[in-house]
Amino acid sequence: MKIKSKDSALGKKGLSSYIPAGSVKLHFQEYCQSSTIHGVRYFGEDNRPVAERLSWISLFLICMGLNAYLIQQVWQKWNESPVIVAFAETTTPIWNVPFPAITICSEVKSRATVFNFSEALFSEGGNETDYLIDKQKGDVSLLCDDHVVCDGDDYADDSTMEFLEEVAPPFFDTIFLCKWNNTVSENCSDIFTKIVTDEGICYTFNMLDKKDLFRDDVKTYSESDNLRVQGWSQDEGYTPEALLKTYPNRALFSGTAGGIFIVLKADRNDADYFCKGPVQGFKMLLHNPAEFPMVRERYLRVPLGQEVIAMIQPSIMTTSKSLRSYSPEQRHCYFPSERYLTFFKIYNQANCELECLTNYTLKACDCVALHMPRKGDTKICGPGKKRCMVEAAHNLRLSRIVSEDKYDLTKCNCLPACTSTIYSAESSQAEFAFLSVVNVYGDNVTEYAAYDASRTSIFFKDVQFTTSRRNELYGVVDFLANVGGLLGLFCGVSILSFVELLYYMTLRFWGNIKAFKKAKKKNEEV
Repeated sequence: MKIKSKDSALGKKGLSSYIPAGSVKLHFQEYCQSSTIHGVRYFGEDNRPVAERLSWISLFLICMGLNAYLIQQVWQKWNESPVIVAFAETTTPIWNVPFPAITICSEVKSRATVFNFSEALFSEGGNETDYLIDKQKGDVSLLCDDHVVCDGDDYADDSTMEFLEEVAPPFFDTIFLCKWNNTVSENCSDIFTKIVTDEGICYTFNMLDKKDLFRDDVKTYSESDNLRVQGWSQDEGYTPEALLKTYPNRALFSGTAGGIFIVLKADRNDADYFCKGPVQGFKMLLHNPAEFPMVRERYLRVPLGQEVIAMIQPSIMTTSKSLRSYSPEQRHCYFPSERYLTFFKIYNQANCELECLTNYTLKACDCVALHMPRKGDTKICGPGKKRCMVEAAHNLRLSRIVSEDKYDLTKCNCLPACTSTIYSAESSQAEFAFLSVVNVYGDNVTEYAAYDASRTSIFFKDVQFTTSRRNELYGVVDFLANVGGLLGLFCGVSILSFVELLYYMTLRFWGNIKAFKKAKKKNEEV
């Protein structure tokens, strides 16, 4: 009987080729000989000096370290700054964007011929009407500069607003004449709406109706003009089906032919230099029709006896739909469905900041200012709370910088809307000889002798403008291409190199063990 040797039973390679006990080294050497990663083949060569193998291992680790560092830099850039802002490929015509809303506020808060605020403030009193006068001057002080503070009730009511409307300049003593789209309006109140802002009673043109701007359960003192939105949204702009004459209004031409022309007037006998200081006239704010105006924060001055020309240059920012998968903090903006406002139907940064200020004032003072939106039985701050309101606004501004306020700032976080429109203006002015014009037209100069007037023209500077757009700086494909390039440069690694490593650590390793067991069993049978 002929007995086979072990080597003949196990094949030419012998049992050691099938991972016997303690032979992981052989499996590692097999991987090194077959690996496509640069330099790895020298790690497992038995016939090479140890110093040489250690040198290759050191060089490989240095390359891997540099590679990891550079990949971390690419990741950080992708994670922290995935968005780039660039100019759009094509220009946008002005009829694709709404004409700005224009809010105009007189510096006269109380007509001196009706209620002389300065005289009441410095009078000594001493009669039975003192309480009423104190209340009235307290009410007016709510609209004066921040340093003008009067003692009075902590909370106001509807009678406060009724009195302020009574002493404010009437509409036709403020807006004397207007012309829109080269057509003189017979009645300017048809295109202007009364609104209560941080500057008191003002008049606005082309702003969304409060039914489109505020939620149904919100209370404000602003009036409704019943001009509802037609074929326009903040994010999509005008629809292709929108009529040329739509709302909000849009300009069809650049220059004065497509703009608005307004003559303002004020009775010089009504001026009060203590309430609003030495500069009389009007404040004018150009803003997005979907924004509630905060006139005191930013405005153009329209002085009495002057003509002010404002040439508008819109600035529109849009956002690529591919950025929806990023967080708002990464793309630095909110899409419409991402941020709910309690008071407003439309999200934009200005509305969010007003809502934030309203909530902050309510928390600090237990009431809100006259112009702020409110719900239910929320109290309105009276003159006794004016210092509190001023301090609350100041503290909120500071908290945005230091972020140490106890108020939950995460409820603010007023990032811009992903589609936003800002209106910048280049202004110039010259003397406006109102009475001379009245005289030329043959009107009774005596009738207007007590009035000073101003004129303003607002129009688009150019028929086309360049928009900006947020796009991906690094998409997933760009990130993988950068990482793959670095891996290839430093280590000669590809995706298949990792697959190969995984194969040797799993399938190949277990396959060799199974082959060893099978060969061992066969050897024992022999």
